[in-house]
Amino acid sequence: MTAPTASPAGSLRPRIIAEGDTVTIDGLIVEDPSLARLVAGEVEEHRAELLRRVIETGARGVLSMGVGIDLGELDDRVRHTVSAVTAEAETVVRSLLAEAQLAIETTLDPDHRQSAMARVYSEFTAWRDGFLRHVDPEHVDGHAGRLIERLTTLLGPDGPLEQRLTEALDPGSDASALGLLAAGIDRRFTEIRDLIVEERGRRREAERGTRKGFEFEDELEDALREACRPLGAIVERTSDAGGLTSIDSLVGDFVVTLAGGARLVIEAKHVASIGLTGAEGILSELDRAMANRAADVAVCISKANAFPQEVGPFAVYGNRILVVDDGEGTMLRVALRWATLLTSTGSAGDEEIDVDAVSERLERIRHLAQLFKANRRALTGITGSVEQVRASLDGMRSELMELLDDIDRLLRAGTQASVVPFGHQAAG
Repeated sequence: MTAPTASPAGSLRPRIIAEGDTVTIDGLIVEDPSLARLVAGEVEEHRAELLRRVIETGARGVLSMGVGIDLGELDDRVRHTVSAVTAEAETVVRSLLAEAQLAIETTLDPDHRQSAMARVYSEFTAWRDGFLRHVDPEHVDGHAGRLIERLTTLLGPDGPLEQRLTEALDPGSDASALGLLAAGIDRRFTEIRDLIVEERGRRREAERGTRKGFEFEDELEDALREACRPLGAIVERTSDAGGLTSIDSLVGDFVVTLAGGARLVIEAKHVASIGLTGAEGILSELDRAMANRAADVAVCISKANAFPQEVGPFAVYGNRILVVDDGEGTMLRVALRWATLLTSTGSAGDEEIDVDAVSERLERIRHLAQLFKANRRALTGITGSVEQVRASLDGMRSELMELLDDIDRLLRAGTQASVVPFGHQAAG
């Protein structure tokens, strides 16, 4: 900042007036790039205020440093002060570092007997020596030595463990673990053997029953074809073929197609007992057989007298017929004639069926079936009267056929295809 001086022509210096707290400067020129940039960045209306603040700030700085002190001298003083402070600080730091080093050496130096590290190392050495002494098997009083001594006593020859193992593994002692194990194994093998024998017996019995069933089917097929010859019927063996209800359903061993197109299904049985009702009873099985073979009437032929006592050798339950025939063929013919009547009564006349007459003849058929059965047994057991019994059988056979002819005529005289039971109620 420079102030203009008086020219030779007598120009005046800047007039500076100080009144109270106010200074008036007129004609002052300042050559300072920093101040010029500061003023140029301000709008013209605010430049006076900016210059005022600059002068005010500068004045305060000059007063704080002292009026009349040269800046170079000030810099020297500052550098001297900083150097002195730095030297003092270095002295303090070196003193502190020396004290810290001494403290560390005193505490952590293992060569210093009073240091904490030396004390810790000494205590660790003592603990290590004691630990090694306790675990050293060479020291009898140590933990390892006493453990080895106890193990030797326990596991050595004639020790408690050997004695217990000898007792537990003695096969001759029933109370030993090995004896109990052997007894359990023997028991389980015996049970398995019994189960195998039982299963083999059941399998043989099932195979025998199945074989007997197939043999009876063979016998029945011959008798059935012989009985159907005068009827003009067609016999088809279906025991090994699936039906309408399922390809795996084999119920219905034979299908007989009569001359008029009606279909009969024959179920052959060769078992000891046949139930009558229920889901597994023969009546339900015959219903399934009719559905499986699309038949109108179902007949069950039993080789043995396996039906319940109330059934007897011949019984009718609706369109289901139960009959006992050991292969001789007479009762089979009776069942076929009755089944034929069941399928043909739909074409009867307008008059009502004589129910009493039909019932009387059905009861007679039942009675004759019982006699036929008894005489068949007598024929087998009594050899001296063979011809007499045979004649009786022939006479009863002829009477059975005549009774069926009478029933045929009576049924054809009726108006509906009614099924008349003889002492039985039609079962569902």
